[in-house]
Amino acid sequence: MKLLKYAFIATLLFAITPAMAADAAAGKAKSALCAACHGPTGESINPMWPNLAGQKELYLAKQIRAFRDGTRTDPTMAPMVAALTDEDIANLAAYYASQ
Repeated sequence: MKLLKYAFIATLLFAITPAMAADAAAGKAKSALCAACHGPTGESINPMWPNLAGQKELYLAKQIRAFRDGTRTDPTMAPMVAALTDEDIANLAAYYASQ
């Protein structure tokens, strides 16, 4: 019975994944504010600010959410991410990961 339960859960997860896929194009459109420090394609010219381009999508989303939610603090990042929705964050992460 447990095997059937796990198979059902796995099927549900695979079925809903495409519907939740992030939109890199929407992330690019939302990235204008980020570009001031992290560069237009996520490659910063200032060593004080990290490159975002090519980072893992899940890592980027986790870090942006942490800044937004206050579990990771930085006085510069806090106001930049305060108004981002979970969808915005997923889209930004998809865009930078694709660079």
